[in-house]
Amino acid sequence: MPYRAFLIVGLWFVSACGSGGSGNGVVGPPPPNVLTVTVGGSSVCTNVDEVCTQVTICRPGTSVCQTISDILVDTGSIGVRIFGSVLSIPLQQEIESPGHLVGECVSFVDGSALWGAVQLADVVLAGEPAVTVPIHVIAPTFAGQSSSQNPCNSVVDSDPLMAGFNGILGIGLFTHDCGTICEINDNNNLYFSCVASTCGSIVAPLSTQVQNPVWLLPSDKNGIVLTLPNVPAMGAPALSGSVTFGIGTAPNNSPPPGISTFSTDQNGFLTMIYNGTTFAQSFIDTGSNGYFFPDSTLPVCPMPLQDFFCPPAAANLSATLLGVNGRQAAVSFQVANTATLIHTGNAVFNNLGGPSSTFDWGLPFFLGRVVVVGIEGQLSTLGTGPLYAF
Repeated sequence: MPYRAFLIVGLWFVSACGSGGSGNGVVGPPPPNVLTVTVGGSSVCTNVDEVCTQVTICRPGTSVCQTISDILVDTGSIGVRIFGSVLSIPLQQEIESPGHLVGECVSFVDGSALWGAVQLADVVLAGEPAVTVPIHVIAPTFAGQSSSQNPCNSVVDSDPLMAGFNGILGIGLFTHDCGTICEINDNNNLYFSCVASTCGSIVAPLSTQVQNPVWLLPSDKNGIVLTLPNVPAMGAPALSGSVTFGIGTAPNNSPPPGISTFSTDQNGFLTMIYNGTTFAQSFIDTGSNGYFFPDSTLPVCPMPLQDFFCPPAAANLSATLLGVNGRQAAVSFQVANTATLIHTGNAVFNNLGGPSSTFDWGLPFFLGRVVVVGIEGQLSTLGTGPLYAF
């Protein structure tokens, strides 16, 4: 799903889950910096390997709030995006000048796109304090547009069932979804000023851009720790895990001993070496539902699964991951026959894969691992982001 320059990466399928409990076996609420995520069991987040959660949206400075479930957790994108059709509270519209409404278009790797208004909201993540931040309210008819005629120059997702989620929680490597590019370039084709039904691309100051809500938190702002259990080779019907906010800011978010840190470049990319070929624009992304990479020796599935691999037997593979900081590691992974996996009826797999021009380490990479995402410019016990650690 990206505009890769803006690190909006990924939707093929998604979901995840977190929980907390007390030592006496009685389940209690999770700590305030822990967000529960789940894969499977949803009527909206129905794609395999789709990790979802819930987010509370409020009118700024008020207690008028709404908790919205089935929100895709995406470490490959930035910002909160909510379908207007599921949002029942009015928010403050961002304007470029009197009568000029600010809208946004984002496009994704799978060819889908989202269009809608940029509005101001208080966002509450788990038990953390509310943060006031511009969010993207998805609405194909915003500013007189339609699903087929809009500034995205693409057919945009019109409703949650079409998209497979009620919204996106983009908590990746960066603070803003565009950054300085959109501050200086009025032809960014991401932010638009709309008068009546006419929309034109505009510069967008950092303060009005859609932002990562984590970096606005008072103390747990330097990144996240994502923890998901592993599943058997033939998958599982569901799982739950957690996103813990902050890196080394509380007793429950200290990175585990021996974890390796991989700094990314300024665009959030790592380098991958696979079968003797180097891929410089590789990334790690919960918003992708498989391992996506180039390998002409692995047979592609027949339609309608043509975006995935269907090897006759599970393939055991390995790639070398390199960070900008010089750290490297060999990562072993498996890719099984997608058609066989899907026929199990399970919702989460650790060996789903498909063809791509570069390396996209999707949700299977996170299963059975603790993965840390360090936000750009933020210092933690692992260094200054942007970085990944596992």
